Amino acid sequence: MPDHHHDPGHEAPEGHARDARYHRPMPGGGYVEIEVDPVTTGDSARPRGRLIVERRSDHERRHGHQPPIVADLSHDDVDALVSDLFRLAHDNAALARSLMQWQSTRARAD
Repeated sequence: MPDHHHDPGHEAPEGHARDARYHRPMPGGGYVEIEVDPVTTGDSARPRGRLIVERRSDHERRHGHQPPIVADLSHDDVDALVSDLFRLAHDNAALARSLMQWQSTRARAD
């Protein structure tokens, strides 16, 4: 299911490996991707998942650009976490609403 191609515009932070659990192309270009990373607190690690929407279809335009994170969740169970994000990743209307909310939040911060 996952497509693990390399995207030079979306690199993991230094010292971290990207764990892309799911990747699909978006209609009209770009892609949606689910990433999961362990978050360590004290003696335990809890999975943290992010739903990323890259709107740019041109790989050259992605260089140096971090795509929007439209969902950021933590869960005790990695399968349940991916399942929650997977439902959103397959709903283009929900993704569009999430992107509009992200853009609105970003515009207020500027």
